[in-house]
Amino acid sequence: MRYLYDLHIHSALSPCGDNDMTPVNIVAYAAAMGLEIIAVSDHNAIGNVRAAIEVGEALDVLVVPGAEIQTNEDIHVLCLFPDADSLEAFFAEIPFSDLKNRPEVFGDQLIVNSDDEVTGREERLLLTAAEIGEIDLRKLAEKHGGIAVPAHVDRTAFGMAAVLGAVPEEYTAVEFTAAGEGGYPGKRVLRSSDAHTLSDIGKRRNFVDLPERTAAALIDYLRSPEKD
Repeated sequence: MRYLYDLHIHSALSPCGDNDMTPVNIVAYAAAMGLEIIAVSDHNAIGNVRAAIEVGEALDVLVVPGAEIQTNEDIHVLCLFPDADSLEAFFAEIPFSDLKNRPEVFGDQLIVNSDDEVTGREERLLLTAAEIGEIDLRKLAEKHGGIAVPAHVDRTAFGMAAVLGAVPEEYTAVEFTAAGEGGYPGKRVLRSSDAHTLSDIGKRRNFVDLPERTAAALIDYLRSPEKD
């Protein structure tokens, strides 16, 4: 079946995300836009994922556990998992800098529950790169049953193709921006919004064909390279 998706959405936990990008608002807006599969994929953080999953279950929107990790090469990689436990086990093994956020400079980093209540603030600055390279990050995602997808490869800034000169063959899928055209030979292509505001979510209608609407089915699809 075909499902409407947007797998790159930043919540209020990302310093560049609007403070109204709460799990409730994100999922409710996605539902209103007709989206059936989304991912809350914050910068180097996962603190709002479980709340988004809970809201998604109430509103019949599949929320795929994920995060956007910035590697030490300054490459953004979208990491998606079949369940929240796998995401959290993956995330616990990533080394990060202990630099502290300055909200007045970089923005708030809000942790929000499924009742739309701010329950905390992430003190670690989420805009700094993780202390892990793209090869080890990909292997770590695979170790925990997930998949690493180079993010917005059609961009120069933080795009794997621009930084490395190409996307290595070990990656079976890539992500383009929502407006990105064309494909990528031999790889599955996602097109997502990289939304930082509610109005960005699902701006372009993109569909994925899956046998069932589950995170595991999505990951299996992304692991099977596109046939030439």
